[in-house]
Amino acid sequence: MFKNLIPRKHQRDPELMEIDPNNELAQFRANFDRMLSNLWRGDLDDAWNHGWGCDVQDAEDEIIVRAEAPGFELDEIDVRLSAGRLVMQAEHKSEQDNSGNGGGHFTSYGKFYRTMSVPAGIKDDQIEASYKNGILEVHLPKGEEAKSKRIAVQAK
Repeated sequence: MFKNLIPRKHQRDPELMEIDPNNELAQFRANFDRMLSNLWRGDLDDAWNHGWGCDVQDAEDEIIVRAEAPGFELDEIDVRLSAGRLVMQAEHKSEQDNSGNGGGHFTSYGKFYRTMSVPAGIKDDQIEASYKNGILEVHLPKGEEAKSKRIAVQAK
C-alpha cells in the first residue's frame, strides 16, 4: 500500500554518489542521506552505528570487539551486555567560558553509541573491557555453547 514514502526527487542512492573529498559539507550530507536511507529501510543498527570504526574478531575461545571512540575519559564509557546484545556507549559535554578574556563561551559535546548481537553462551561474568588511545576493546569469552563447530560440506 505505502510502497515508498520518500518523494521521488529525494530518491537517490548515497552510496553511488561521487563526493568531493575536499567538500566537508558534501561529505556530511552524504553521510546524513545514508543514515536516513538506512532508517527508511528499517536497518536501524547500521543507521545509528555508521561512521564509527568497529572490528569484530571471532577467535576460537573469545570474541574480541574493537571500536573507535576517541576523545572520551574512562569514566564516561559504559559497556554492558543486555538481552543478548553488547552495548557500548560514551557521552561527554564540556563548557568553557572565556568571556572575561574576550573569547566567548564554548560548548563541546561528544557521543558514541554502538550495539551488536552476541551469541548465546558468552561467559558474561568473565567479560573484560579496556580503553586506550581512543580504542575501546571488549573481550567476550565463549562457553561451549558459543564455540563454533565445523560442518562438513559434501558434494552432491
